[in-house]
Amino acid sequence: MTNFNSITEVAEKIKNDLLAQNDKKSIALLYAFNAVGKTRLSVEFDGLNDNEDGYIKVLSYNAFLEDLFIWNNDEYILKFDSNHWAIKLITAQGLENNIIDNFKLITNSKIEPKFDFTAGAVTFDIARGDESSASNIKISKSEESLLVWSIFYSILEIVIEALNTKEEDRSTETFNHLEYIVIDDPVSSIDDERIISLAVKLFEVVKTSINKKINFLITTHHALFFNVLFNSIKKLSKSDAKKYFYIFSKSDNDLILDKQEDDSPFAYHILVKDKIKEAIANDALEKYHFNLFRVLLEKTANFLGYIHWSDCILDEEIKDEIERVVNLYSHSKLSELEGGSLSNTDKELLAQAFNSFTEDFKYQ
Repeated sequence: MTNFNSITEVAEKIKNDLLAQNDKKSIALLYAFNAVGKTRLSVEFDGLNDNEDGYIKVLSYNAFLEDLFIWNNDEYILKFDSNHWAIKLITAQGLENNIIDNFKLITNSKIEPKFDFTAGAVTFDIARGDESSASNIKISKSEESLLVWSIFYSILEIVIEALNTKEEDRSTETFNHLEYIVIDDPVSSIDDERIISLAVKLFEVVKTSINKKINFLITTHHALFFNVLFNSIKKLSKSDAKKYFYIFSKSDNDLILDKQEDDSPFAYHILVKDKIKEAIANDALEKYHFNLFRVLLEKTANFLGYIHWSDCILDEEIKDEIERVVNLYSHSKLSELEGGSLSNTDKELLAQAFNSFTEDFKYQ
């Protein structure tokens, strides 16, 4: 755990960690508590683009990218600046269909964006092929955020594909000097049921990067998003990537960066515990909470040297049943856990097991 006086110092520490080894790609995953300065941290990296040569050294997804897209509630149009380099790249690379496909995949809906790059506008239709079809519809804030993410994600795919090839064979030279890809909280305003699939897709594209000069920083305040990425990144072999996991917090005037080794007990279990506790209190338990509970059990078992996570369930009356249900939900593919309401019986089972666990192991 290290204390810092400024966001700039924190950014420099993370940069130094990422650049410590140049024989493999580096990936940093950071959980930041609210109002610590997570977005300002991403802006510190953006500053590397202010170089004399005009090279793009940092590709960022953050609140500033989202601010380039403005919703017009009178006309149901999402406006954007046609002169922005990202829009020019989309048109030059013909990424419009990629964006539409990615958007429809992650929203799992019939909503289809229609781009007018000359006017700098996106409208939205519902194409069902019958009388229920509709044109120029209003979309939710969540869907707006997912479109912006789909735009960035489509660019990210083409960037990584280009940088995985020899420089002379690349489809674009725009990113020949790229050093960092920084992704700051793409789950803002997005429903929990979409977060798992977004995290899985993000990890898939990060995993495909083989360019050793590219360093990734992913930050979030969302416990579920962090959990999925943490467990996915941790499974990468040490020969594939150098991995860093941080918790970023604030105490009085000090900024605290707590770096964890990928094979050590991880303080994130406190965040998982709080999320499950909140869901029980609000009667908002869903299938993925069983997966979170398994994470908490596994981390506790590893820390105490137990052979199996079920050894942390001391209530013999429910041990077999909770093990069965946890396995049922957490062994499915992550994408299958997106939504799914629970029966009252399963909710009561999880609440009983969780409350017994926290009492038995003195979690406060």
